Amino acid sequence: MAKKILNEQENINQPTEMIEEQNPNVELTKMEELENKEDANADFAAESEGANTDETVEKKKQLKLGVLKIRLDDSLPEDDEFETMWNELISIYRGRKTLPVTLTGIEKTQTQGYVVVTYYKTQRILVPITEMMIYLDEERDDGYTDTERLLRACNSMLGSEIDVIIKGMDKENESIVASRKDAMNRKRERFYLTPLSDGLPQVRVGRIVEARIVTTTQALARVEIFGVETILTATQLSWDWIANVSEKYHVGDTIDVLVTEMTGSTIDDLRIKADVRSITRNLSKENLSKCTVQSKYIGEVTNVRNGVAYIRLKIGVNAIAHTNYDRRSPARGDIVSFVVIRINPEYSNVSGIITKIIKQSV
Repeated sequence: MAKKILNEQENINQPTEMIEEQNPNVELTKMEELENKEDANADFAAESEGANTDETVEKKKQLKLGVLKIRLDDSLPEDDEFETMWNELISIYRGRKTLPVTLTGIEKTQTQGYVVVTYYKTQRILVPITEMMIYLDEERDDGYTDTERLLRACNSMLGSEIDVIIKGMDKENESIVASRKDAMNRKRERFYLTPLSDGLPQVRVGRIVEARIVTTTQALARVEIFGVETILTATQLSWDWIANVSEKYHVGDTIDVLVTEMTGSTIDDLRIKADVRSITRNLSKENLSKCTVQSKYIGEVTNVRNGVAYIRLKIGVNAIAHTNYDRRSPARGDIVSFVVIRINPEYSNVSGIITKIIKQSV
């Protein structure tokens, strides 16, 4: 009896293909039988209504085919997508190539301390915070430790695109560790320290190059130019006076800059200065023709220093106000009315008086 039960259990566990081979006379599954019954019922219903049976069958075939779409879904199954992506990463790793990734998070791990989380497609890639190569001013004393300052810098870079070089891979755990420092050094060597046929490197003084914006604040933007980071102030970014740089320029964007100064001859001591204003039109100067003395315009206060208000007029002109007739003090972001007293073509601006603060910034 026990032997009989065991044999029945083995038959249950056999694959479907083997069961079908052992029962060659079984031609229809229960599902097929059910479909045939439904088809028969449909044909009967059609005939009872006087419809053409052949036409009904043809319509059913068309319905089963479905609508043919213009854009066919040619995506790979998930397993194939993962294998394809992983093989791409293996090729990049073996070739020691730089890989562009997006900075999406910061985590603290038990083994590597703080790490930056990045992604290539759907693959997570970790970059130890010590491998981010963020320049810290050693003379700056702001009360923070180097780790805290690194964390603050990385936090401001969330959403930016960075280049990394893969240092290690573990497919079983789907784990990849990479270094931004190695990628930055690779680019420095190639674009700053390797001369072309004319004896000069690709990045040189006087050349317009593309830069990545890696962080922004109210007053400035930090950009990465082929492996070297530099600061661009609001006045270096635009002829227009800007109240808030982070509202006009965003992390992850790219901008064209003019290289104005380079120092250093090794990977470690390279420094660069750049400018955006020099390669853009000075619309503020061109718009001076729209102004007349004693005329009144509205504008936004972009900055206040030592009692002097700097204003961007709505007609596209920079303005300076040494006097304010409103009982309230102007602040950055306020909308004010302004009377032109003097036009200054040599400085591309006008000077005058704030007559009223129309709307204070929150």
